[in-house]
Amino acid sequence: MTEWKYLPILKWKQGERIALRNLKGDQWDGVVPLIELQPIAAAPNFPSLQAALPDYLDKIAKDLAKALPEGTACAIDTRYVSTGYPKQAQLLYAVSLRLGKLTDRQILPVITSSLVQSEAAQLERIAERFDECIVRIDALSVDVAQVQPIIELVKDAFKKGTVHVVVDQFSLVGKDSKVMATAIKPYLDEAVASKSASVTIAGGSFPVNLIGFKQGTFDIERVEWKVWKQIRKGSAYADVRYSDYCVTNPALSPEMDPTQMNPSVAIRYAADSHWRLFKAGGFKKGAPNQYMALCQLLLSDAVYTGPTYSYGDKCYADAASAKLGNGNPSSWRRDATNHHLVLTQRSL
Repeated sequence: MTEWKYLPILKWKQGERIALRNLKGDQWDGVVPLIELQPIAAAPNFPSLQAALPDYLDKIAKDLAKALPEGTACAIDTRYVSTGYPKQAQLLYAVSLRLGKLTDRQILPVITSSLVQSEAAQLERIAERFDECIVRIDALSVDVAQVQPIIELVKDAFKKGTVHVVVDQFSLVGKDSKVMATAIKPYLDEAVASKSASVTIAGGSFPVNLIGFKQGTFDIERVEWKVWKQIRKGSAYADVRYSDYCVTNPALSPEMDPTQMNPSVAIRYAADSHWRLFKAGGFKKGAPNQYMALCQLLLSDAVYTGPTYSYGDKCYADAASAKLGNGNPSSWRRDATNHHLVLTQRSL
């Protein structure tokens, strides 16, 4: 049975993939990534999707092989691959099976609560080929009374397999952690009572974007981390595991023309209970070496953990002492995600 203490949910953007690739040695201990595959560039009808899938999955498999050590387990969520496709269980089955064959990585299909409610009859096909799965309960759209019935439908299909449960709060931006901890406990009670292999609580509170933040330094509360710490005070939740969205908002980012975007140069640096945001001006046609100046601020700040702490921290130290330009959104996400992963893994 697959064990983890940390289930980071990743959008599988380039920066996140490189952040994973640069986890070293024991930084992988207890970490199993949950990967939300991004939309495929194909029409939602079956012929177009079928034609596009091979190349799409070949690239995903190559990226997995680069980012994850051989033999590492990962969870695959296909909810965004082709949202208009009517047979989502079939899509999850096909994608998970193909990725399992193309890589030497253990694939755990992620069965969403919406999929169970609409295609429960198709779950046995997935159970025939996979020994383990994750049931992902959407606490925003599922009533408490539905939690156990959803889990039981999956367990009925996986009679000889292992079923894990993730209770996902999704966006917690600006929420009160004590209020949210109280609100999610009934869902966790139902999940724990299901006697599944494991129960994990997930959520994310990083904003969708940095609009509204002026240039300067700000603290953004890690609400999901505070919720988890409060939850763990109760003996009934002593075995509940942790999941978050790293330095990304849970929402799927809309497709935007990169030529029309001018993101702010910024550092999203995770600390114990918050992220410290260092924000400069715009990336395009902005002042040179803004990122170097931000890295110098970070290195002088008490939250900085030192250049040997993680790959991301070494990159911040390097950028603070050399005129390497302003980097780009992918490298900013790489360094922030890598540091976040290491900090969280070591804190659990």
